[in-house]
Amino acid sequence: MARIELRHATIRIKDGLAGTATINEATPAAGDTDLDIDTVVLNSDDTDLVPIGARFTIDGSTGGTVHTVTARTPAGAGPTTNIEFTPAIPTGDVPTMGDGITFLPQQIDVKVGDGNLTYTENKEYEYELDRGSLDTVREGDEVPMDVNLDFVYEFVTTGTGESITPVDAIKGKGGAAEWVSSSADPCEPFAVDIEVEHVPPCGGAQLERTIFPDFRPDTLEFDLDEATISATGRCNAIEPTVSREDQS
Repeated sequence: MARIELRHATIRIKDGLAGTATINEATPAAGDTDLDIDTVVLNSDDTDLVPIGARFTIDGSTGGTVHTVTARTPAGAGPTTNIEFTPAIPTGDVPTMGDGITFLPQQIDVKVGDGNLTYTENKEYEYELDRGSLDTVREGDEVPMDVNLDFVYEFVTTGTGESITPVDAIKGKGGAAEWVSSSADPCEPFAVDIEVEHVPPCGGAQLERTIFPDFRPDTLEFDLDEATISATGRCNAIEPTVSREDQS
């Protein structure tokens, strides 16, 4: 069985956006790149404002197409009544008035370059003695998982019309100001999920998806000469969530 190779893996930073809406358009058609919507309910601070960059599926879609929002109306405040998106509605999979929309986490792909992702699972044990001799072992307190992500230093913050930078995504600022924390507790500091999708090139092998939940950086190290940024931090979990699935 082949070893994992970074060139066959995609690393993503994802937020915690979730929610629903309803199509409020009488005759959607194949090729449409916008839809009128209503009854928007999101887990964001502005619960009826659809973020630019939000991903969604249309309930009942046979192809399972994931669309990404590129514009909204009104532009600056909720409730959102129309969304523009890509890709267009496919032929043979056209929704109808009243169909539901399910919003998915926003995400960006991270350009790693010569960087890497490493993580460490930590365990704490207490060794009990009996009159000076080792006797038994107890499991100590849970210890958060350490994660280090090195990626290409292009820009720190997002420019007009540009893709969101990893630094903005990790901080939930700038171009990612409308991102939602991945933490289930809104009172906790902002966090993101880091996902690694490894797709082996050999035919028939299942892909592996590894998710590092609720990551928060303790340090961000910027190296202008090497054009790299290193994010070192911890997850509010003792180990990643790992799953295997057939390649599509």
